[in-house]
Amino acid sequence: MSRQPPVTVPVPGQPTAVLGTADGRWAFASVSAGKTAEIAVLALGKEAPRLVRTVRLPDSLAAAFGMVMTHDGRLLMVAGYTATAVLSVQALEDGGHDPVVGVLADAGAGQFEVTVSGDDRYVFVTDETSGQLSVFDLATALRRGFSAPGVAVGTVPLASGAVGVAMSPGGGQLYVTTLGAYGPHGLLWVIDTARAESGAGGAAVVAHVAAGCQPVRVAVSPDGGTVWVTALQSNALLGFSVASLRDDPSRALRAVVRVGSEPAGLVLADDGRLALVGNSNRGLVPGTGSAAPQTISVINTSAALSGRPAIAGVMPTGLYPRDLTVDQATGQVLLGNFDSDTIEEFPVPVTS
Repeated sequence: MSRQPPVTVPVPGQPTAVLGTADGRWAFASVSAGKTAEIAVLALGKEAPRLVRTVRLPDSLAAAFGMVMTHDGRLLMVAGYTATAVLSVQALEDGGHDPVVGVLADAGAGQFEVTVSGDDRYVFVTDETSGQLSVFDLATALRRGFSAPGVAVGTVPLASGAVGVAMSPGGGQLYVTTLGAYGPHGLLWVIDTARAESGAGGAAVVAHVAAGCQPVRVAVSPDGGTVWVTALQSNALLGFSVASLRDDPSRALRAVVRVGSEPAGLVLADDGRLALVGNSNRGLVPGTGSAAPQTISVINTSAALSGRPAIAGVMPTGLYPRDLTVDQATGQVLLGNFDSDTIEEFPVPVTS
């Protein structure tokens, strides 16, 4: 495996998620700094990423964690544990006026990750503390105001520790991970998107299946056939068959790849041929801690699904690599190192 050295950019706080704009000119990082939540705005290009400014988020957000951008590139959603902020991407880029469009809040507690429907109308937020998925009608919020009736559509009750969420490529299903208690109590949930949007609550759940010890992130292959999950306390990447999740959940688990210590961040690269996993080594699992390195595992997904050795390489990172993304415009991987207060940029690894 070949890899160019990463470029590292300090940010004023602990970053979780990083997202790039479609034109490859900008990236935004969600940053928690003491009791404030911020967005770090970085300029991208041929040179190294450059921190241009930070934008403070509303005080109603206790932190800044997962992010998603609408498909039209106009709005950025940031989950902040107590609420989810909606920001204008253009205003973030220009820096001329307040980019905050509004705040989405309901009875859900612990808002952590966020995704958006294919038509950009609905926003889905995981509630880690209350163990559910919150559903918001963004179109109604933009038209009538964020406190208007109908903006908070409802919640889908799941289990304690709802953290990861991802949308299927066709938009028909949502996949959510719940941590559960320490031990083999984690679950992967399949949710019918249309039912959730209609306010069906628990009736939107299609299936759920055991997903190891503390599953935290989820990603769906570009062909929609496999759901990948990082199981933090299992030190593993798990692969599930989407067809079996619907028809026979007990047989859905197709791959178990042992990675580094306490994997959290997950992104698929090279059209789904590679999975990059951030091994956070947070010290939550007995016997780990500072003695274990903090790394990214590079996994050949085809090998994993066929039961062959799948680790294509391991790369060192900063402290607590948290979330990764692939900037589709630049082909670069962007990584937030939560405990190093840095953003890393590096090319997708080339494997033989």
